Amino acid sequence: MEFVVVNDGVRLTEELKTHVSRKLYKHIKGYNCPIYLNGELTKSYVLVKKGDIITIDYNKEKEINWDIYESKLDIRYEDDNYLVIFKRGGLLSIPTKGNPKSLYQEILYYLKGNNNELNVSILNRLDKDTEGLVLVAKNTYAASLLQPTHMHINRKYLAMCHGIFDKKEDRIILNIKKNGDEYKRIIASDGKESITNYRVLKEIDSNSLVEFELETGRTHQIRITSNYLNHPILGDVIYGNDDIDKLHLTSYYLSFINPFDNKKIEIIDNNPTWLEKDNLQTA
Repeated sequence: MEFVVVNDGVRLTEELKTHVSRKLYKHIKGYNCPIYLNGELTKSYVLVKKGDIITIDYNKEKEINWDIYESKLDIRYEDDNYLVIFKRGGLLSIPTKGNPKSLYQEILYYLKGNNNELNVSILNRLDKDTEGLVLVAKNTYAASLLQPTHMHINRKYLAMCHGIFDKKEDRIILNIKKNGDEYKRIIASDGKESITNYRVLKEIDSNSLVEFELETGRTHQIRITSNYLNHPILGDVIYGNDDIDKLHLTSYYLSFINPFDNKKIEIIDNNPTWLEKDNLQTA
């Protein structure tokens, strides 16, 4: 990665902090990445002047402790720094000891086969049962430019919820936290704030097709909000009471401004696997 110095007479470390996030700066220090000033290897404490070129050699790959394996990725967008992939339902975003297969490992396999560095970050993780669009940064610097993610990535979801809503659209603010060691989250005064906007698109039989738009990114945020409204999502066996074997929730819209060229990237997939095509037209 390369930066043009904008300040005069400051230490290189101080100049660097104006170009990268705090998290990325810690990574650079932790990895002891080689730093070059105008093409020559240098130290972080030297003084720089306006117009100098700082180059960081950040090619050190993360240590990978999981097996990677081949799987056909449903890629909707790709450039040198980002991928947008449609994750299938039933697949974890990242692996766990109990579930050692995930989208993360499939992405690593794909990138390794194309001779890319393996410093990927999934920027909007979906829980296992949720299908849909996820944004992946191919390197740590690209990831840092879209942090915090809820400020840079616009995400919308489609869900089929039980029942008919009295209020057809609203903005719901809840505090959510983990329930001890359980996977399930709960609403609690000392939880982290979640903000969810919803809009009923269509009523189908005794259910409602609902669009959710997130202002925050809490685990199970939409599922908890739907249940709080007494309209749990079809197929939600954690927060609802269903015997349907598929969660009717899809991340169908994702957009962001590509920080490398300032162009808007917008991906839409309004064909959830759980929705009949005849019901796609909104009321």
